[in-house]
Amino acid sequence: MSFVRKKVDAERGFGEDLKELRELRGWSLEQLARVTGMPISTIDALESEDLGRLRDPLYAERHVRVLVKALEGRTGFFMHKYRLLLEQRGLSDDQRPLTFFARVRRSALFVPSKYLLLLIPLPLVLILGWYVWHQASYLSARPPLEIISPADHSVIRDPSVNVNGMTDPTASVLVNGTPAVVESSGRFGLTLNIPRGMTKLSIVAERRYGGRSEATRYITYEPEYAPAILNQQDLRSVTSTTSTSGAAN
Repeated sequence: MSFVRKKVDAERGFGEDLKELRELRGWSLEQLARVTGMPISTIDALESEDLGRLRDPLYAERHVRVLVKALEGRTGFFMHKYRLLLEQRGLSDDQRPLTFFARVRRSALFVPSKYLLLLIPLPLVLILGWYVWHQASYLSARPPLEIISPADHSVIRDPSVNVNGMTDPTASVLVNGTPAVVESSGRFGLTLNIPRGMTKLSIVAERRYGGRSEATRYITYEPEYAPAILNQQDLRSVTSTTSTSGAAN
């Protein structure tokens, strides 16, 4: 491999020297980028001394070393001029050796454990788990059941009884196996025909997924009879009228 001799000019800037070295080598920006593996924009920024286009001008010293080595230039000369450029732009690091290890903060070397990363979604998992548990507990819990009428062990004179009460609006209600209408407020009602004598009313409120409440009422149906004649005078009048009618016949 042939070496390129270059005249040193201390008055010229770093970027001009780097560009001239590349041109003396006979390489284009694309060729140099392909050989070094650097982006063309990085090489062009160094040649034009546009340090604002570099992500980290201090760390770019490593790029300068690679470029000069690929172009077979004097590394010490170019590194000195690049550091002078950094000082002029106010980007020098107190004249300390510009190495990767000198600039990395200790906090940047901290890599969290993969197990520690599992704690990040933990609050979301806990909230979701609590919500699922709360919904499951609500659906499986017993619905409230309050019987407004009839009163237990009451006696009625009509063969029909009105069953009314309150429960959860999402529950279904059965009275002796007959479904009752449950309103959006939770109030339910049903009218049942019952036989003469005592009847057991079994009232069940049940949620879809198993919560169940029960109540029992005993109702006695006694129909009214004809009123008894308690007035003896009226009774004699009725008897004599009946006797007279029989004699005449």
